[in-house]
Amino acid sequence: MKRKFLFNLICNLFLVLFTLGSIKQIHAQNILPVGSPIDFTDGNEYDPAFSNDGKLLAFTSDKSGRFQLYISKNIGKDAWSEPEAIMEINDFKGGIGNIRYPAFNYDASILYFSADFNKDSSDVDIFYSKQIDGNWSAPISIGAPINSISYDGQPSISADDMTFYFVRNKSENKSTIPDCKKIVFSRKLLNGTWTEPEELPIPINVECEVNPKIGLDNKTLYFSSTREGGKGGFDIYKTRLLAKNVWVPAESIDTLNTINNDYTPTFAFDSDVPFYAIETVDKGKVNSSSIFKSSILPQFLVGKNIKVSGKINELSTLEPIEAELNVYDPVTSRLISKYSNNAKTGEYQLFLPFGNNYQIDISKKDYSHTFINFEATNLKKNEEIIKDISLYKDIRLILNVFDDEIFKPINAEIEIRNSKNEIINPKVEKLNDGRYQIGIPIGDEYQFLIKAEYFEPLNFKFDLKGIVQFDEFEKDAELKAKKVDFQIDISDEETQSGLPVEVIITNLESNEVIRTTATVDNDGKYIIKLRDGDSYNVSVSPKGYSFYNTTVNLKKKDAPKKLDVKLKQLKEDTKLTLNHITFESNSADLKESSFSELDRVVKLMMDNPSINIEISAHTDNAGSDTYNLRLSKRRANSVMTYMLEKKIPTSRMISQGYGESKPLYPNDTDENKAKNRRVELKIVKIQ
Repeated sequence: MKRKFLFNLICNLFLVLFTLGSIKQIHAQNILPVGSPIDFTDGNEYDPAFSNDGKLLAFTSDKSGRFQLYISKNIGKDAWSEPEAIMEINDFKGGIGNIRYPAFNYDASILYFSADFNKDSSDVDIFYSKQIDGNWSAPISIGAPINSISYDGQPSISADDMTFYFVRNKSENKSTIPDCKKIVFSRKLLNGTWTEPEELPIPINVECEVNPKIGLDNKTLYFSSTREGGKGGFDIYKTRLLAKNVWVPAESIDTLNTINNDYTPTFAFDSDVPFYAIETVDKGKVNSSSIFKSSILPQFLVGKNIKVSGKINELSTLEPIEAELNVYDPVTSRLISKYSNNAKTGEYQLFLPFGNNYQIDISKKDYSHTFINFEATNLKKNEEIIKDISLYKDIRLILNVFDDEIFKPINAEIEIRNSKNEIINPKVEKLNDGRYQIGIPIGDEYQFLIKAEYFEPLNFKFDLKGIVQFDEFEKDAELKAKKVDFQIDISDEETQSGLPVEVIITNLESNEVIRTTATVDNDGKYIIKLRDGDSYNVSVSPKGYSFYNTTVNLKKKDAPKKLDVKLKQLKEDTKLTLNHITFESNSADLKESSFSELDRVVKLMMDNPSINIEISAHTDNAGSDTYNLRLSKRRANSVMTYMLEKKIPTSRMISQGYGESKPLYPNDTDENKAKNRRVELKIVKIQ
């Protein structure tokens, strides 16, 4: 027992002396060990990998007797939490596998790694684990075409999630190093599948290449190689993508390289201090491996980037929702990359490399779209932008329903059907006459039917299937009034012959005046289209004839659609009964409603300057004869006074009151009495 102890002590002293030269060189290059708690005292640590935002550090260690995965969280500047073993991965298939080379995707929701779980069917394959509710899922094989029956490992995925780098065995290994590897890559198609892997060209694949790591700019590639000119073992190199599959010559990063095996560094966003593993080897046997950190010259750093992060929620509830984030070239509309966010928290994170402008489309099926534009053509430094996004499921449609001719608001019935022809019943709020606010779900095409009495129904489509960027829309629904054919026949009362005269039709709803623009079917017969449901005043006042005036109410279902107008020639003793001449009760004061009819009398006098008239007023038999006679005279004088105010000479008019002496109808009903209370105009002379 004592002899065995002495033997082990001598071996350990020899190992320390052997590695003193390596340690001295490492310190001289200002390469510092990461130290506790990342470096374990009883194992070798390899393969450090930062999450892109630098908040997580994954690495592997063999302290358990086989390589397993660990994760530590950044808890402050240069401070890390105690590493935790990822048991869901380490204990997969009973813990039989060796797990190496972790690599995070863009938002650290997926962790890729190499493992030899399938020793019976292949060498090493690439697997991944998804973070779900704070826990990692059991490993999932990335599958063909990336995995094959030979070695497929050491993964790295670009920050745009579109290019996957890894290594395979060289088909013709002429190197003195056993198991020499080459770097290959695969591209993600828009359907989410990977293309057949391709070998990276020279100047990358020259000798034995391992551990590729693509930078946040998706162009800067770091890897380790045994090529000529190195310091010894594997050294670290950097290259950059110029154009499709065209790379600049690889440069050695001398400040990181030692006489030992130096494996590719990992960078976090906005950090110029990479972590990487240095492995000492004696006669093909690993003596030790630890994780180190060191500064790096600016020319070896990744290009500048914009980090965009935030949360995506539902606008009305503020609850997190899962969405798609598609990045486009705003000039060509080419899709550059696709992302998703955390369904539970709503959080998202992505990186936009310098050199281009970008447009991000954030959307979810049956939700709105939000577009954000970023300019990254001339970044002087890394930028970090926090942008919270709210999407919504419904839009507000402000619908204005109005008459297309007179622009009057119309209260209407609104029926909405979806693409399945099903009636939907969204919330409809009436804001004002003819103005409605309607909440409509996004994601379908809707058919609207707008109906109102006396108007033609209106159909239109409202498409919310495509990109919806705004939560409020305004649309005008212009309804056409139903029209009816209205016929007016105008003739001479005495001869019965038709008269081609001007007809003035006034819409009493809108004060629209229509002059005879209808087609003349024959002499004195007119057909004109009038709006159903409106009231009209029809007026005819040709020279040499009495004027005609009446009201047509098309709201009445049995309203006549034809007028027979008999006009009297203006001759001596011709009598014209004036309609709508009314007075205040038991008074000679004219009501304002009489003025329109009296204005027609004024026009008649002006159009026919040769006639003189008598204005006569009549009453019913209510009251004494003397009272009625006086009242009728006063009323006739009121009419004459109105005419005088309109510049009709007094020499052309006389007024006369007849009281109840000349009734047209027996004063036996209220209707007949109303007809007897009248004002008449009689032609007394034609000069």
